[in-house]
Amino acid sequence: MRIGRTLPPAAAPIYLKDIFSGLKGLIRGSKEINRFESELKEHYNVKHCFLLSSGKAALTIILKALHELYPERNEVLIPAFTCYSVPSAILKAGLKVKVCDINPETLDFDFKQLKKILSPSNATNSKSSILAVLPTHLFGLPADVGRVRKINKDDKISIIEDAAQAMGGTLKEKKLGTLGDAGFFSLGRGKAFSTIEGGIILTNNNSFADNITKQMKNTPTYNMLDIIKLVIYSITLTIFMRPALFWFPKSLPFLKLGQTIFEPEFPLKKMSSFQAGLAKNWQFRLRNMKSIREQKANAFRAAFQENDNLTSSMIYQNGNHSLLRFPLKICDTQILDRILSKSEKQGLGIMMAYPDSINNIKELQNYFKNKTYPKATMISKHLITLPAHHFLSLSDSLQIKKLINNELGF
Repeated sequence: MRIGRTLPPAAAPIYLKDIFSGLKGLIRGSKEINRFESELKEHYNVKHCFLLSSGKAALTIILKALHELYPERNEVLIPAFTCYSVPSAILKAGLKVKVCDINPETLDFDFKQLKKILSPSNATNSKSSILAVLPTHLFGLPADVGRVRKINKDDKISIIEDAAQAMGGTLKEKKLGTLGDAGFFSLGRGKAFSTIEGGIILTNNNSFADNITKQMKNTPTYNMLDIIKLVIYSITLTIFMRPALFWFPKSLPFLKLGQTIFEPEFPLKKMSSFQAGLAKNWQFRLRNMKSIREQKANAFRAAFQENDNLTSSMIYQNGNHSLLRFPLKICDTQILDRILSKSEKQGLGIMMAYPDSINNIKELQNYFKNKTYPKATMISKHLITLPAHHFLSLSDSLQIKKLINNELGF
């Protein structure tokens, strides 16, 4: 166990002044919720906004609302390599997981395969069972939502933009989260902006919004005990997410920090006024953190582009994007293992992206009998991520670059 400065793999800093704002929000109650919703609608230029307890709660509500519109459809199409929270939410909504392989060079859909899946000729008895398709801005890398829209010829298949890891991001001056029929963000502790836990739904579709409103009426709120726990948790994270102290919670196995867990049983609640209060001045704070993450990611990209042993397909950063974590493909698994081992000893926060492709999750095996998604499975074995957040110092950055370049013989 390492004792000493340890970087969290991802982090969005929260300060004591933010917690005081949260407590003030708690006193203001529904007015604070309304303030946050109004600011989001204005900033993203959308008609409808809904606030929930997590990103996966937001996706669950979206899918339940969609299923009410099209009850004959029960499949949700997602990339075969993505966060495990996505299939968790699909099962929570009572629906089935369907996957499409990815392009290892972009981490977006394999569009050739996507076209086949969405082709009318591929539907059973000429009727598709697909309810929605989720282009995903993984780590903040913009997915090609427009291309998904062009491929999709079925107006009953909704395009739900998974912007859980991309709040504050843009593509061709358009804000991520507003490119699909609906979009959602996560405000979890390691996301682009954090209210400890939280989720946001955005949409301009009135009939869709009406169904979400119906779902929200049946969604419980945080009780006072929940809020007390949330306040304590926020104070604890404010203290222990700092690199000087992060080694301590990281060493406690029951916290499962840094672990990717498939967990379809999770709380589904409306956001509390404490969380909305935590988001006070969110636009300024989000811009500031976005700028910092862009600088960190660009510095990594520049350093690794000089290394002839890293090809362009190994460096996922083709634009000035704000990345939650900087993804890097390491082809040699022995080198990858050494990088991870040395990072652990030095507290550098380098980690594997996700442990496996979606089809290899044990609890989902029945959905994918005799089906393989080789590109997603391959990338799960070779993709590491580097921290690109506020707490990454110049010294940390230099250590990470030195470690990776040395291991790759540069």
